[in-house]
Amino acid sequence: MSRPRLRMDEFGYELPASAIAHVPTEPRDAARLLVDRGPGKAPEHRRISDLGALLEAGDLLVVNETRVMPARLPLRKRTGGTAEVLLLEPLAAGATGDGEALWAALVRPSRRIADGTVLVSERDPNVEVVVGSRLDRQRRAVRVLVGGTPLVDASQARLLERAGEAPLPPYIDVDTARSAVAQRIGADVPDGDATRAALADRYQTVYARADGSSAAPTAGLHLTERVLDALRSKGVGVATVDLTVGLATFAPVTAEHADEHEMHIEHYRVPAETLAACAGAERVVAVGTTTVRALEAAGRPPRPASSGSRAVTTMTTRALTTGALTIGTLTTGVTLTCAARPICSCSAARSSWWSTRCSPTFTCRDRRCCCSSMRSSGRAGGTCTRRRSRRATASCRSAMPCCWVAAVSNEPPERRR
Repeated sequence: MSRPRLRMDEFGYELPASAIAHVPTEPRDAARLLVDRGPGKAPEHRRISDLGALLEAGDLLVVNETRVMPARLPLRKRTGGTAEVLLLEPLAAGATGDGEALWAALVRPSRRIADGTVLVSERDPNVEVVVGSRLDRQRRAVRVLVGGTPLVDASQARLLERAGEAPLPPYIDVDTARSAVAQRIGADVPDGDATRAALADRYQTVYARADGSSAAPTAGLHLTERVLDALRSKGVGVATVDLTVGLATFAPVTAEHADEHEMHIEHYRVPAETLAACAGAERVVAVGTTTVRALEAAGRPPRPASSGSRAVTTMTTRALTTGALTIGTLTTGVTLTCAARPICSCSAARSSWWSTRCSPTFTCRDRRCCCSSMRSSGRAGGTCTRRRSRRATASCRSAMPCCWVAAVSNEPPERRR
């Protein structure tokens, strides 16, 4: 019997504007943390600064160390019209047949900008963008020039810091965020260089290293060096992956059914030492869905001949897939209420499924797991189905009023595995 198709409108819900945190919490680790202890147990309301009390020696915290580029470029045509370019990633040499150093980008208003149009920056006269041909329905090829020299790759993206800015999540009111940050740092102009720099720093994780992302991995924004140092001193390991956050993460889903949605490619790198640390950890605590996707993709067969012999560097499509690597705990964060994108992930044979709208109530013993809707039911030994269940309804109807969710398992390691 075939499974019923998953309709995207089943994930629709009302999100009041009052539930969106447009102004970041200070200090970072004062953000709220909702801890789900499992079925039949009341959730705990904590702070990110309490994370050390929730993890134990032998656990491993894995973070995505990608760094957000100043990828959003407000520009103008030479004729005076406004435009905006959001850089996504550099294109492979020869991708468009002309051999030039080009980038894939979103351009607005794309329909009114012809191929060959030159856009200039008012903030930095040295920066120009030449708009090229269409790559697909959403993306255009563009050539970015700084002082007449082409921008070749993400390692040079910081040359755009004056002209560009780090893109904020689309649900954030930019003017509100800028005003709050300007007041916090004592700046007179909400749209000045100092405010933009402070806002970009706030929407960057403290451990960001690898340039290349067009959006922040929001789950890690509330972690501080103080929290990370406290975890290390307790014997909790901290490891890294690098998954470039781009169009695959923030492109809107317009398809009627989930299986019709076009999946975009994501580039990721999982160091060999991270794979080895995961293999030896009591629990793998993945910070955010970007980290989960990188670990699961790296953990899928075929694996490297030796887990410590080389890093895994490749690409994956952003799909709801399952891997061979058990991820015992997932922390996730969006700047609103943790209900931005209902996703169900079943990491391995004995892992718990989790969704932004559903508590981790059911256990998946099958590698195919789906969260069909707010009324999904989970059946151990099979796939999640659409059948209504009182138990499922009770756990799936409560939106979590938080900035983070941690599904911390109390099961001993031998049961989790």
